[in-house]
Amino acid sequence: MSTAALSELQPVVLPEPHHPAIAMEDVSGDFSRAIERAEVNAWRDLYAAAPADFAARQGLSIAEEADLVWTTCTTIPFIHFNCVKNLGVERPATESQLDALLAHYRAAGIARPWFHANPHAEPSALRCWLEARGLQRQSGWERIFRDATPLAIEPLFPTDGHSVERVTPATAGEWAGFIDSRYRLPTSPWLLALVGRPGWHHYMLRQDSAVVAVRSLFIGVDGMAWSGIDAPVPGIMAPSFDLDAVLGEAMVRDGIAAGAKLVAADIEAPHPDRDGPAYRNYARLGFKLAYFRSHYSYLPANSG
Repeated sequence: MSTAALSELQPVVLPEPHHPAIAMEDVSGDFSRAIERAEVNAWRDLYAAAPADFAARQGLSIAEEADLVWTTCTTIPFIHFNCVKNLGVERPATESQLDALLAHYRAAGIARPWFHANPHAEPSALRCWLEARGLQRQSGWERIFRDATPLAIEPLFPTDGHSVERVTPATAGEWAGFIDSRYRLPTSPWLLALVGRPGWHHYMLRQDSAVVAVRSLFIGVDGMAWSGIDAPVPGIMAPSFDLDAVLGEAMVRDGIAAGAKLVAADIEAPHPDRDGPAYRNYARLGFKLAYFRSHYSYLPANSG
């Protein structure tokens, strides 16, 4: 009997079922709107804080129409600054609406506008409409959230010689400069306007005297919070997830103490098995997985 024939007689060992490191919730459309709204409200306030001379110099603006929000920046080709934040979220999108947005970006000279698309966006044909106009899914993030359940008193993550501190007017320049250096952006005048602004909480992680990571939290008047302005982004800009975990713990503890009812955040380096350090760290912090949000744009001009 051949070796091949013998191998066919061996028992088949089925792979172990994989259990994601973070629980997936069956969120409703209404709840997904609340999660997205937490981020949109943060961007509304962030743009409201932009100094007028900085905004004019950079061609920076935010626009709204019937709860639809989109951003424009003619000088900085950064995904967040030329992005339709919530198409099809608050109410069903239309093709004429999509065409008008694309025409707006063309007129502004923006070659690569971005559109967020989550599974609850309406109508279900929205992704087909985007693709029919030449946009393609370029990336995507796992959208996660947690409620106001307190964390255990004992620290969850070792600091290993690092220290977390809140950004103050005295350290604002250092914080803003760190972010700009990591993203290669000229946004320090804008970032400085966020320090001491109601609703915003900014954190720096130091090793000795050097800043090594930052993260911010915005808490709206409704208690819905969003975490972002993080650097370096773990898994993308930095190989380690440990520094962000320490910041995330401080942020959650402070956010709950400040009245946050829900905190929305993202895993920006998604893993196909929904496993890995980012997922495990956020699970320890009490976060759950809401959905995967896709990001659509045109391919870069030099991509062929």
